[in-house]
Amino acid sequence: MLRLAGSAFIALLTAASAQAQSIGEPLPGRGPAKERPKPARAEPQAARPCPEYGPGFVRVEGSSFCVRAGGSARVDFGKSSQNGYGSSAGALVQLEGRGESGLGPVRTVVRVRGQVDRNLDSGSYQYR
Repeated sequence: MLRLAGSAFIALLTAASAQAQSIGEPLPGRGPAKERPKPARAEPQAARPCPEYGPGFVRVEGSSFCVRAGGSARVDFGKSSQNGYGSSAGALVQLEGRGESGLGPVRTVVRVRGQVDRNLDSGSYQYR
C-alpha cells in the first residue's frame, strides 16, 4: 500500500512539474508575450564644479549660482543613569548657496536640525 501511494505521489509531482510555466514564457492557450518598448535612457550630465567657492560646490544649470548640500546623522543606544535603557537620534541637513549679484557676493545658508530622545539623557554623565 505504501509503495502504491508513493508511486501515485511521484506520478502526480511529475505531471505537475511538466505543466509548470517558466518565467518569460507565454501562458498556455494565449499568444506570445508582447515586447514592451524600453524608454530611451537620458545620459546624465556631469555636475560642473565651482572651485572658486571650495570643495563640494556645483554650478546650477543655466546660472552662475553654486550650491552645496551636506548633513549628518547620529544614533545612540545605551543605559541612562536615571531611566534604564534608551535611545537617541539626531540629524542635521545643511544647504549652502553662493553666487555673484549686481550688489556683490551673495551667500545663503539653510540649516535644519532635529533630535528625538527616548529615555536617554543626552547631556553629560552626572555622578550622584
